[in-house]
Order: sequence, then structure tokens, then C-alpha cells
Amino acid sequence: MEPAKDVMTPMSSRNVLSIQSHVVHGYVGNKAATFPLQYRGWNVDALNTVQFSNHPGYGYFTGFRYNAEHLQNILSEGLIKCLGIHYDAILMGYLPGLDSLLLLGESIGRLCSTDPHLRWVLDPVLGDNGRLYVPEENVAAYQDILRNNKVHVVTPNQFEMETLTGIGIVDLKSLKRSFKVFHQLYPKVQGIVVTSLELGDEYICACDDGFKMQYSVVPRLNAHFSGSGDLFNALLLDALVPARGEPPALSCALKQTIALVDNILRRTLQLSVFKDDQLPITIKDLKLIQCRDILRKKDCEMLQISMLDLK
Repeated sequence: MEPAKDVMTPMSSRNVLSIQSHVVHGYVGNKAATFPLQYRGWNVDALNTVQFSNHPGYGYFTGFRYNAEHLQNILSEGLIKCLGIHYDAILMGYLPGLDSLLLLGESIGRLCSTDPHLRWVLDPVLGDNGRLYVPEENVAAYQDILRNNKVHVVTPNQFEMETLTGIGIVDLKSLKRSFKVFHQLYPKVQGIVVTSLELGDEYICACDDGFKMQYSVVPRLNAHFSGSGDLFNALLLDALVPARGEPPALSCALKQTIALVDNILRRTLQLSVFKDDQLPITIKDLKLIQCRDILRKKDCEMLQISMLDLK
């Protein structure tokens, strides 16, 4: 007998633990990652490292940071020991202090060492635009985590890449050198995606999977978006760990991510600009709910991105 057409058939799902900040209002940290990942077929366990009313870009916020012991207890005792949850991936973003970074870094590293299929995507949140916005000792902590643990992909921005390697990135030649130095310093890290680079008049993303270094010139929009980096990391993870089939090359996953994020940012800009606004503008929150149709798209339906070899 042919099954009824309205009966839902089971689909393979993926499990991710997302360790990031949380805001009650808006879309940064786990709020920027959870809905897109769920909409694309992930079971998301969100471990919130802070609980803020909104992100600091509003000029005022209130809330609190979870201490390291609470976060560690939830992860190791609750999720892993008591519930025995198996994760396909771990997405790690902002952590509020050195103790949290050290404890959770050690725990996740231990999980990755015992499960060869677990994919750890790590955003080394240090700062941007030439300055740190975390304590300076966090730099050494991230260096230690990257040196000693099996990280699938790390996603620094330009400032963070420079901080972790000691190489100032001013052109493609120095970018290539920074990739080489990164792999020398942190040989256990499989892939690197530098999420935002301003080189002269060009805005680019670049990646190195240990075999090939590539980059893409990214369309520049006349606005600043809060939460776009957190969205980018979530969609990159989604591309890297498909529900079925073989994982794509890092450059292919990056192309898909750039295209999706570009579409979402363009929609957000379109819905946020009013008649008398002067560009560039600062957009405090992404319009993720209004982008549900974009999150359903396939590669072929979106902006075509070219990846160039870094020679």
C-alpha cells in the first residue's frame, strides 16, 4: 500500500552543543545560532555563558555571567555523564572569563580525543578592530587550547588571526604567511577560516584546510551588523557536517556560508533602512525570522561565490 502523502517520513538529525552568550532580546550568540541551525535540521543544545537583556551594542544592558563551575557542571555532569548525549558537533563562541575558557576547553578537548567523529568549531573570541575586548590572559588560554586539542575548524577574524600568530596581515602575501605560522604553532587544528579581512579596498574571507589556501572577495554592504559573525559560524558548521553524504571540502563549505549570510544580511538591510536614513547604518539585530525562506535555499539558488587560490 502506498503511504499517505501527508505522513512525515523520518529524517536523519544532527546534534550540536552550542556554547555561547545569550540575550533575551535580539540575535547574537546562541540567539543568532539556534534558530538557523534548528531550521536546517539540527537538534541544538544551547549552553548559555551569559544572560544579558540585550547585546552591548545598544549602549546599555543588564544581566549576569555564569561562573565556570556552573558551566562545567552542566556540561560534564548533566549532559555527558547523566544524560549520555552524543554530539555530532560542538560550536564554541564567547566565554565570560579565563576560568570558564580553561575548564570548558579541557572538557571539550577530552571529548574530541575520545570521539574521532566529533567536530569542534571554535571561534577564538578575543577582539576586533585592533583591540582586545577580553582579558589579556585569554590569549594564552586560547593558544594552549589550540596547541593541545583536536579542533576541526577555527574561525578567527583578522585581528584574532594576527594575535594568535604574531603576523600582521596587510596583503595576500602576509595572509599566506599567517596560515603557515598558524599550522606550525597549532598542528592539531585541521582547518582555518579567517572570517573577515580588510586588505586595501577589498573585503575577503579566506580558508586553509592544511592542503590548499583559498580566498574569496566578499560583497561589501553599507552597514554594520551585530550577530553576523555568530550566524556565520553556525551556518559554516551546518555546511561542514551535512545530514547525509560526505562532508564537503572546507572551501566549498565556506562558499555556501558566504552566500547564505550575504542573502540574510541583504534582507536585513532592506528591512532596516528607512527613507531618511543616511548610510552606512548600524543594524542592532538581524532579521532572522524574516529570512526563513533564505535558510531553505540550496547553493544553486544563491549568489555564486568564486574561490581563488592563495599563491
